[in-house]
Amino acid sequence: MKHFTSYLFLFTSCLLLLTSCEYKELCYDHNHWTHASVDYDWTRATGAQPKGMTLDIYNAAKPETDVIKYQAARTETGLYIFGNVAEGGIRLNPGTYQAVSYNYDTETIRYRGETASNFEAYTRVSSVEEGTKLTRSRMPRAVPEEDVILEPDSLWAGATDTIKMASVDSVYVMDIALEPRFAEVDITITNVPNLQYTGQYGAALSGLASSIYMADGTLGEGTATIAFPCEKQGTSTLYAKFRMFGHCPHQDDGLTNTHLLTVYFILADGQKWYYTIDVSNQMHDKILNPDHLHIHLNLDGSTMPVPKPIVNGSGFKPTVDDWTGENIDVTM
Repeated sequence: MKHFTSYLFLFTSCLLLLTSCEYKELCYDHNHWTHASVDYDWTRATGAQPKGMTLDIYNAAKPETDVIKYQAARTETGLYIFGNVAEGGIRLNPGTYQAVSYNYDTETIRYRGETASNFEAYTRVSSVEEGTKLTRSRMPRAVPEEDVILEPDSLWAGATDTIKMASVDSVYVMDIALEPRFAEVDITITNVPNLQYTGQYGAALSGLASSIYMADGTLGEGTATIAFPCEKQGTSTLYAKFRMFGHCPHQDDGLTNTHLLTVYFILADGQKWYYTIDVSNQMHDKILNPDHLHIHLNLDGSTMPVPKPIVNGSGFKPTVDDWTGENIDVTM
């Protein structure tokens, strides 16, 4: 009898559990997604036509989550279409997001950071020899404690404000105004004596930004040197143009870096000469350079006494291992 009572209790309990369960059909409806498209404003990036763009989407409410990445190549009509157009473009779960977008057709640019606000572009450590393309070792540097970094590629980027995407019935538009995340420097040095006797030349500029934040264009802390080739124009003029992330992140607060330009010459007989010039005043002069994205340096090279090569009658050209150089005052 006791066993019968126990079995009856267990049977009744199981029957109650089964009757309390509610069976639900599996849901295959994907209308729980929100949808978004991207609208670029190129007004402040005139002439930019990168081959493709990357779109990084960050969950603003959960910054520890993985970044959602999309990529789009430039179409024949000049548009960048992300996601599946037939399904409404980009699909996201309802939530609060921020997006950062930038062109991906670069080679020298590297990235670091986990959130939209600290996502940073930089380039690897390089050398004066690599930057100037001069195959001589032990080239002197104006600021030995600064890293020499690679010249950055052309880079454009922008970001959205935080967007709350809650409705599944509408398409959200991500408005992104793109801006250059690099600046250009062109340098003209006139009246260089004996330039016709030099076969190789290059230069390096110190005190430059080593990185830039992609979302708002703020320059990273710390300084770096960038080295670059030069070209001869006519018989006595050297010209160079290169890109940088920028310089002096706190210039508006009156805090500026020192910028030393070092110019290197290798003569036909192997002699190696260099001259270091402080060009800080021109770099920071807002009358001479009102546009911080386009810096122009114009220098008088008459104070760079590059000698004539020493070649004896037999045509023997001595090899000179050491660099000879000096600091000179700049003339605007």
